[in-house]
Amino acid sequence: MKKSLCKKIFKKELKEEQKILENDYLNKKKRLQYEMKKIEKKYGIIKQIFYLFPNSEIIGIDCNKNNDELLIVINSNDTIYLFGEHYQYLTNLPRIFFKVCETKEGSYSKKYIKIYDILMEDNNIGNGTIAMKALIKYATKNNIKWIEGYLSSVDNDHADRRNHYYKKFGFEIKGSSIRLEITPQK
Repeated sequence: MKKSLCKKIFKKELKEEQKILENDYLNKKKRLQYEMKKIEKKYGIIKQIFYLFPNSEIIGIDCNKNNDELLIVINSNDTIYLFGEHYQYLTNLPRIFFKVCETKEGSYSKKYIKIYDILMEDNNIGNGTIAMKALIKYATKNNIKWIEGYLSSVDNDHADRRNHYYKKFGFEIKGSSIRLEITPQK
């Protein structure tokens, strides 16, 4: 009897309170769904990495100038890839193609890296810097003596930007050749 009397007396207040609770519930549900989608996306990227490159290894994480979080991946084919929210598919992955080579000097053998191509989907946001730093770090850790390559004539229309990119890492440019001596880790 008290319950039904209270419901009649406070009907308007109960409805207002119920509406507030429903709105609060819906807002919290939306926030949780948003957070779950963010988490799914992040783990989806990792799933995509190992789907595309089963023998790959995640060697780092960094953010570009757009504040995109990028996973730095090296695969067994000597390629560094950057994966992120905007970079998940083979056709648009920022990447450096290279090969670890070996040369003999007398009885000593020296390893070096030969860069074959650098492909960045977006320019001037730091993806190339992230990838090259990863390559240099990889070279240092693996007792690589130098990194070399050739400048592509395809990039001649932006030669200043290309040359600046290599010089900021310490590469020497001689004609169409580039070379960076690797300082051993201490």
